[in-house]
Amino acid sequence: MLKTYPKLFILLILFAISLIGRAQQNLTLFLMHDLPQANFVNPAVSAKCPKVIGFPGLASVHTNYSNTAFTLQELLANSNDSLKFNPGPAIDQMNGQELVAVETHYTPIYLGIWIKSSYLTFSISEKVLNYNTINSDAAELAWYGNKSFLGKEASLNGIRGNANHYREYALGLARQSNERFQFGIRAKLLFGKGNVYMPRTRGGIRTNERTFALDTDLESVVHSSFPLVVTTDDEGYVSDIAMQEDVDWMAYMMNRRNLGLGFDFGLIYELDEKTTLSASLLDMGLISWRRNVNTFESEGSFQYTGTDNTTDFNDPDYFNNLGDSLRRMFTPKPYSSSYISRLVPQLYLGATRKMTDHINTGLVLRNEIYRNKLHPSLTISANTYNYKVLNASISYSVINGSYSNIGAGIGAKIGAIHIHAVSDNLLSFSNLSNARNINLRFGISIIPACDPKEIKNVSNKNGIHALPCYYDPYTKRKRN
Repeated sequence: MLKTYPKLFILLILFAISLIGRAQQNLTLFLMHDLPQANFVNPAVSAKCPKVIGFPGLASVHTNYSNTAFTLQELLANSNDSLKFNPGPAIDQMNGQELVAVETHYTPIYLGIWIKSSYLTFSISEKVLNYNTINSDAAELAWYGNKSFLGKEASLNGIRGNANHYREYALGLARQSNERFQFGIRAKLLFGKGNVYMPRTRGGIRTNERTFALDTDLESVVHSSFPLVVTTDDEGYVSDIAMQEDVDWMAYMMNRRNLGLGFDFGLIYELDEKTTLSASLLDMGLISWRRNVNTFESEGSFQYTGTDNTTDFNDPDYFNNLGDSLRRMFTPKPYSSSYISRLVPQLYLGATRKMTDHINTGLVLRNEIYRNKLHPSLTISANTYNYKVLNASISYSVINGSYSNIGAGIGAKIGAIHIHAVSDNLLSFSNLSNARNINLRFGISIIPACDPKEIKNVSNKNGIHALPCYYDPYTKRKRN
């Protein structure tokens, strides 16, 4: 029974791939600087207390699903009190390139500690994510056929996928250079476990509006790093792909041959006594894949001019040649070669304005940089800070063309235990089948007793500080 759990874990990765599954958001979390996990989205955020220890096994869990193309409900139609797969209405509303993604981040180990004037962090995370772009022409062609493309081309450009599973060892540094400016950097050592990566897809299908002749061309490459068995025919084309039998899943999880590097950067700047600016650039990096690698390449052109009175349908070679042409075009040839996949960079820009001694309002603009294209989100929020036991946030976001994203975050301190939960899309949990965005992060931290003599002299007058200590310094220290 125990041997089945690694297999189930890998099947979950494959299931995410099959979903054609926009990823990590953390929009509400970005300005909740009283939470230690805010350091994940801005490495410039530091704690005031000497130590922050993630609860072993539950330091942070984050999951996110995002879809610019459709909801599950839009793919199904009611017919005689039963559901039937009908993607037509969803395909009709697609526009150009759509982005769909699923991801889960699990951080069992996290530590934040002050050493002299530097705040250091260390974490180990397991990350599974899946970014995909869907071409609306290709979706329409697959469902309706080419009747709506008479006299024009159905583009196949931009159909891409990037499913990734890797382990991350991260070491961060945050320092305050003066009373107004604080910066942070995090270096990440990555060990890839499994990957499916499509660097490009180009091509199209053109239909003559009079003769219905077809002119098709295709160029597609798919890389994979996974324990697969690839079978080819006599001509070298793929005839079967299957998972290896008796896979050593422990070797899969402990594999260190697929090495990668990544970097995060962050800053916090106090513009004046009430206004604070913050920014971060995350996931600048790549992974080199060398273990269990396969590359599948399809390339070719095909022209079908129709039939006339000279066509000999009784000649078996006619259909054999036609089938061979199509098969050679769309069936890939495999080869083994190492390759590189890049992480998906994310840019956060934020600002807060102090309203009272315990409340500020904030604005966050987030851009996801995928396939050289920006995918923006916008959030406004109200956030508490400097409270002893409880801190909270409420937010409103525009994500993926969706305007019904109400988010909230809460952090509660019980003795030395700090618990937090944050979501950008609370309403999604009441109607999952009609949700384009589902986001949740939760975690537990341990904060040892914080002696006021050990409190770091970090500016906090605008609420830019991390984590109220077990011993709250604000009752003993007059604020500026």
